[in-house]
Amino acid sequence: MHLYDFALSLDQLQLHSIVIDADASPRGYYAWYNHYSKEPCVKPIRPAARNERFGVQRMEMLAIYFALAENIPKIARAAKRQKRRRVLIAVRSDSKSTIEQLKGLCEIRDPLMRRIAATITRLMGKIRYTIVFDHLDRSQNMAGLLLEQKRRKERERFMDDVMPAPLHSRLLALNYGMQVMMVNS
Repeated sequence: MHLYDFALSLDQLQLHSIVIDADASPRGYYAWYNHYSKEPCVKPIRPAARNERFGVQRMEMLAIYFALAENIPKIARAAKRQKRRRVLIAVRSDSKSTIEQLKGLCEIRDPLMRRIAATITRLMGKIRYTIVFDHLDRSQNMAGLLLEQKRRKERERFMDDVMPAPLHSRLLALNYGMQVMMVNS
């Protein structure tokens, strides 16, 4: 049984559960998707330097922090309106190492990541909701899909600005794995 299945069964037991997917891109974006409110978010953040040690993991941990920080006030308002006392928040990421570090299963070797993890812990201490961290496959991470859509749109805009239309459409078709037959006019 996956955590998502567990969250759904908790909802059936009248316990309120909220699932939030989080992801980040080293190119300078973080994203989260709240499955309860069906609310997506993609925002820019200072990108990690190329080939920086722990750069990608830092971005992943920051995405989890922002997902929690930006959703907790909304969750508190919804819980208060519905008079729910027991709320389970499941934060999911496709970064297994980041999830293991936040669960305390492995050591955080980077000092900056330790500071981010400590900030997440302080944030969790300020609320009375139960927060669990879970790993999920990249293909199931809605936040990751949001980042892929953002990158695809940026790539298309760039190609529109730089390349002539026939070459642009041909490259896009090849890039997405489609076969294109060019017909001479």
